[in-house]
Amino acid sequence: MSAWNIHITIGEFFLDFAWMGLLLVVATLARRHVRLIQKYLLPNNLIAGILGLLVGMNGLGLLDLQSDRLGAYVYHLLALLFIALSLRSPQKKLGLTSIKFGLIFLMAYLVQGIVGLGISFALIYTIFPDLFAGIGLLLPLSFGMNPGIAYTIGQNWEGYGFESGAIVGLSFAAIGFAVAYTVGIGLMRKGIRDGKATYIEGGSEVPEEIRTGFLGPGNRKSGGHLTTSAEAIESLTLHIALIGFTYILTWGLMKLMEAGLIFLDASQEISTLWSFHFIFAAVTALGFRLVMDRLSLSSLIDDVTMTRTANLFMDFMIVASVAAISFAVVAAYWFPILVLGIGAATATWMVVKLATQSAFNDFVLERFVAIFGNMTGTLQSALILLRVLDPDMKSPVSHNLVYGSGLALALGFPLLIIINAPVNRFDDILTGFWMVFGALFAYLVLILLVWRFIQNK
Repeated sequence: MSAWNIHITIGEFFLDFAWMGLLLVVATLARRHVRLIQKYLLPNNLIAGILGLLVGMNGLGLLDLQSDRLGAYVYHLLALLFIALSLRSPQKKLGLTSIKFGLIFLMAYLVQGIVGLGISFALIYTIFPDLFAGIGLLLPLSFGMNPGIAYTIGQNWEGYGFESGAIVGLSFAAIGFAVAYTVGIGLMRKGIRDGKATYIEGGSEVPEEIRTGFLGPGNRKSGGHLTTSAEAIESLTLHIALIGFTYILTWGLMKLMEAGLIFLDASQEISTLWSFHFIFAAVTALGFRLVMDRLSLSSLIDDVTMTRTANLFMDFMIVASVAAISFAVVAAYWFPILVLGIGAATATWMVVKLATQSAFNDFVLERFVAIFGNMTGTLQSALILLRVLDPDMKSPVSHNLVYGSGLALALGFPLLIIINAPVNRFDDILTGFWMVFGALFAYLVLILLVWRFIQNK
């Protein structure tokens, strides 16, 4: 529960977010004017995070941005992000293509975990005998999921011998972003040159609004609908209030579960429980949305506004996650981080390439690039790459990404349970991770059987 108990003054809290806001403004201007940034389509939040890393206390020390505070923000923003996404209206139809997306995501999670653990074991039995084996499992959490999840699980493992595990998780996430916006851009440009893009001819330039990140006066889009009268309450205020109320419910649920663990004499599980608070936040939000639907109050929620609010949380979470990286920690783990990062990137490329080629007959390049971006960065990374190939979002790929991500999270939930088993259920943690290694293989075989069945159908 360290992210709940961290000592922080109200001035530090507001100044931290003010500095991160300033970094986002500077990053937005840099995206508009710096050609190198435009070439790789780096998102403003990632640029701001890199700037924060350079000028913060982990870099030049010009801004008072401390890793412990930034890490706590990542922890809480992750839960708020899941709440905002889960309060939106439930989808009525998933579709076979979206199911395939979800299965590809899950296969990539599993392969990233298998490759990560395999490399970790090789390092432990050769040149790094004291390496914490779970470092390999941070790959699917940071590459396939998002920095917040990697941070919370890594932080939980610090209590079991993984020194600076939270920062290592954020370091992997930064490598994932780098892969998404370098390798991803390279693969996309090659596909365009080879004539594989559906809407862009070979040699076409990336539209200016995508390169600079600014929409022209004649191309600005609406940002959702107001659900309340402004003289009563601002609609955005109500949406944020609903998110806040849901977080209170989540906190109450977590405290009840903590009391239950104490009653069952399982206090050692409490830290693990709180590391999964984002999952309980999502479940609580889904339940709250169901209650609102039953009471005919769901019309108060506008899905576009909730999505934009989730994007707000995502922007600040990525800034905080990158700025929180410690150069000292990276220096201590540089070789395992480098080897594991290269292994994960290569394995992800192979899985996504083979799966998309066998599963789809149309929009193959768009789907490949979007899934690769999602499985190395975040959903935002995938959408940024997709917009280059599909500026007007005419293809169904963006919807497949969203629905497939939800399915993958549901199917991937057992992974989040078993990866903590070694530290909770085994006296010898290394033996526990070997058991997880076997479980990942078994789950992958099961998913491949399901994949083959769907392909035959």
